[in-house]
Amino acid sequence: MLLLAGVLLSACQQEPPPQPPSPSSANGYGATERAFVELAIATDEQALKLVELAGRPELVENRRAELVALRKLLDAPYVNHHAGHDMPGMPTDAEIQLASTSPDALKQFVHAHLTEQLEVLRSAASAITHPPTAEVVELMQRHRTGELSVR
Repeated sequence: MLLLAGVLLSACQQEPPPQPPSPSSANGYGATERAFVELAIATDEQALKLVELAGRPELVENRRAELVALRKLLDAPYVNHHAGHDMPGMPTDAEIQLASTSPDALKQFVHAHLTEQLEVLRSAASAITHPPTAEVVELMQRHRTGELSVR
């Protein structure tokens, strides 16, 4: 009887089994993917304001489609941590304002957005391991490459 009690007590004192990995880490969607998605949403939201001025409907359509795909990847509510930042590929409010009054500035800022974001996307492509996020990166790269080919 004492032996059984000892076994039961020691069984109760064992450490609990490890927690299963969170759904996001289990499927490969980790901090790198989340950081990319948040940055890409912030960039596309800001770029949408710029490309709406450009008279090129495909730019607007592409940004809207990307935003839908990016938001589907989020594993938590979106918070724009990049608002007001001057980052590669992300037009600033001042640039958008100037672009609204200067066709030359508009052309320059749209081109800068496309080329700079393509560089960001190339970098992301080498770091992203989550297949659905990688597919969105590839889509965005195809969009930017195609958009740059039209002048």
